[in-house]
Amino acid sequence: MINSRPDILAPVGSYESLTTAIKAGCDSVYFGVEQLNMRARSSINFTTDDLARISDICETNDVKAYITRNTVLYDHDMALMRNIVSAAKEGGISAVIASDHAVMAYAKSIELPVHVSTQANVSNIETVDFYSAYADLMITSRELSLRQVESIVTEIRRREITGPSGSLVRIETCAHGALCMATSGKCYLSLHSNNSAANRGACIQNCRKKYIMIEQQDGVELEIDN
Repeated sequence: MINSRPDILAPVGSYESLTTAIKAGCDSVYFGVEQLNMRARSSINFTTDDLARISDICETNDVKAYITRNTVLYDHDMALMRNIVSAAKEGGISAVIASDHAVMAYAKSIELPVHVSTQANVSNIETVDFYSAYADLMITSRELSLRQVESIVTEIRRREITGPSGSLVRIETCAHGALCMATSGKCYLSLHSNNSAANRGACIQNCRKKYIMIEQQDGVELEIDN
């Protein structure tokens, strides 16, 4: 009989939240290390020195550990990205969650499994087919409906799209948490208002505040909340 229960993946940003997630029964956890992750500003991030300990804790509890490298990257980020991804490989981390092709290519070169981040906007079967050269698991765009996710999963099976391991590509979807008002990975509101780039992990979450919008021609006011 096939087990229909999906794996539960939980974000963690400290040893306290790691312990809590494990006790709550998660199957895997994901977290950022220092810079270059989407939670760089909103959580207490681990350092590369923590990786081996995190891996040991997760292995003891039969939980997978994934590291995120899912921000926009520039040329000056490459050395740091390689150092962190290499440290994850050496520390026994199960996979890297990536949105930038540079991370995917480097992780593949050192044989660290890749999971494609929701920031990469995986929203159709052709994109799944493209990324299957790098990843066995892809996290669909948060804007998709359950029917759209189901259609992608059905088509993966029909086309027999496999990842680097030779197994069918697996799909993960975000079921709980903050849903950005913009398309995943494409919001610039925080950057324009406070010079704090959301796509570099520094979103100040403007969209959760209340605003009064005034239409200049007729003076019509709209109250906008979250």
